[in-house]
Amino acid sequence: MIELLALLTFVLFGVFVIGLVGGVLKLVFWLLFLPLRLIGGLLKLFVGILLLPIFLVLGAVLLLGAGLVAVLGLLIPLLPFLLAGFLIWGLVKLLSRPAAAPSS
Repeated sequence: MIELLALLTFVLFGVFVIGLVGGVLKLVFWLLFLPLRLIGGLLKLFVGILLLPIFLVLGAVLLLGAGLVAVLGLLIPLLPFLLAGFLIWGLVKLLSRPAAAPSS
């Protein structure tokens, strides 16, 4: 039984050592590639600053287009009523007698 306990201790210590070596390697490589990560972050920031006005203009154009589509979508179903109103107005204007001029 003691042998199993000793084996488990050695395995646990081995896992601990491997984890410690892995952590140190991770830290070393993180510090080694830190300048590249900083340059990449600055590059992303620069590209973002350059593209922000383009995205804002495109967003405004898309918003105006969507608004126009929404307004047309609401007004097109009213078109038959508008045409009927203009037809009635035209017929009334055509068939009504001119007003008599007041005599002085």
